[in-house]
Order: sequence, then structure tokens, then C-alpha cells
Amino acid sequence: MSEAQEKGSNIPAPISSSFCSPTAAQFKIVVQAPFCGDGTYQVQDLQGNLLLKFFKSSFLCCNQVVYDANGDAVVSLKRKMLSLRGRWDAYRGKKKKYEPEDLLFSMERVSLIPWKLAFRIRLPGNESDDFTLTWNCCASHFKIYHNGAIIAEADMKRKFLIDRELIVSGSAGVDQAFLASILVIHREWNQCQNSGGGGG
Repeated sequence: MSEAQEKGSNIPAPISSSFCSPTAAQFKIVVQAPFCGDGTYQVQDLQGNLLLKFFKSSFLCCNQVVYDANGDAVVSLKRKMLSLRGRWDAYRGKKKKYEPEDLLFSMERVSLIPWKLAFRIRLPGNESDDFTLTWNCCASHFKIYHNGAIIAEADMKRKFLIDRELIVSGSAGVDQAFLASILVIHREWNQCQNSGGGGG
């Protein structure tokens, strides 16, 4: 990832620069057991220190609200219903009603063709920064690109065929909350697809 590391300072932080590491870093996204009461996902460093928590915004939907280690709402991830390409939108904080300026990024499939395994992430009003998330057919290995250069990779660790945690390796200067959010969106989208929920 040397190319991405060299240009790390030029990579925008879609959620917050406070979640950027000055050096290449690893963290993990732990899939929480259902009904554990401690969120749907936890983001931790490799020593187990809490960085972020994801909670479903309601019992009946897959939308997520992301909180930092202090319990403050950082970003809300919302699935756009009836979107052919499985679009999700990310908004700053947690509100009952969001304004256009609250939009941090949008994410949707690059193609309706099933074997094109990629999402494109766009920042509002920014045509010069293009992020892409790709994965293998087993959804066990992921790559995240910024303008064609790899800025992060992730591997899913499974036990008895059940997702347990994602180990994420990010380049210097990359927004770790952003990386975690788009990987969680992918898993929620994939679960919806596998359960027949549609949405692209």
C-alpha cells in the first residue's frame, strides 16, 4: 500500500479526520451476538480497546447509528428503500430529519450485473475523489480504493461458517470510521440479499 501511504494526506476524511491514524494501522470489526444489548458491531483496536459501536436504529430495519467510545452519535447509515443498486446514505450525527448538508457520503453498486462485485462511494459535491469497495465471491476478502489506489484491505474471520470479525488494515491518513461504516453497510446489504430482501 505504499502508493496510498505516500498520498495519504490527500485522502479526504468523509466522516472525521479525528478517526485518521498518522501511520498505517489495523483494527477489527466484531460482529456482536443477536440481542446481546451491546450493539450490532463493535470496532476495536487489536488490543480490544473500543473505538466505535454500531446500533440498529430500530428493531425492524437494518439502518445503523454509529457511536464513538464516549457514546456520542457520529454517523447514521440509512438504506434507501426500493433502490435497484442497493443505495445507502450516511448522515452526520443522529436526527429525526436530515438536511442536504448533513449528507456525508452515498454508496451503491457500480452495476446491476450480479458478478460485478463492487460498490462506489461518492462524496456530495466532490467529483475528484472516488472510493470503491470490492470483495471476492465468498465475501471474505475486501479491498477499498481511493482514485484507483488501494487504501485498505479487510479479511473476514469465520467460525463454523458464522461471521465473527473483520480484520481491517488501513493506510496512513485514512478515516477508520469511514472504512468501518462502508464494510458494515456491505455486510448489512449482503445479509438483506441473502434473506431475499432485495434492494439491489
